[in-house]
Amino acid sequence: MSAALRRAPHVAFDMVGFAGAGAIAYGAWLIYVPAGFLVGGTLAMAISILVGRKLGAAAK
Repeated sequence: MSAALRRAPHVAFDMVGFAGAGAIAYGAWLIYVPAGFLVGGTLAMAISILVGRKLGAAAK
């Protein structure tokens, strides 16, 4: 239980980040539909790179 409580702020921060990325992609989609997919894909790739670097640094 204590381990879950220690990770709660990190998970909340990640959720806010994902919600922000979704809002950006949705806003781009409202302006121009294909742009929403391009922005969403770019944000997904950026998130995967950042998470991959974080997991790679933790493994060392």
